[in-house]
Amino acid sequence: MARNNPALEAIRNGTPPGSAATAGTPAASVAPTAVPAQGLAPAPVEALAAAAKPSKDVAKVMLYLPPKVARKFKEIGFVEDRKAHDVYLDALDLYLTQQGHGGLKGVTER
Repeated sequence: MARNNPALEAIRNGTPPGSAATAGTPAASVAPTAVPAQGLAPAPVEALAAAAKPSKDVAKVMLYLPPKVARKFKEIGFVEDRKAHDVYLDALDLYLTQQGHGGLKGVTER
């Protein structure tokens, strides 16, 4: 049996998650539509290579999370039209602020 996901139902129905319109309503099937390219040229290889390289001012950190927690971060990012990475940074900023370190900005400017 498929689980009910209010965020996905809201996207299918075009209503905000948690609204009365999405509560208890079955998900409508949505037919995929093709979006024509409007003069979009591929990015130059140099731009792609530069985007793939991490900055020397950024440390890579691997984070192991329970699958449901990782999925929740992805879902929050999806609903807010952001990347999960940005949600992680917001969480870290809030934690560092609560601990009296001035958030990410306070730590990086020291």
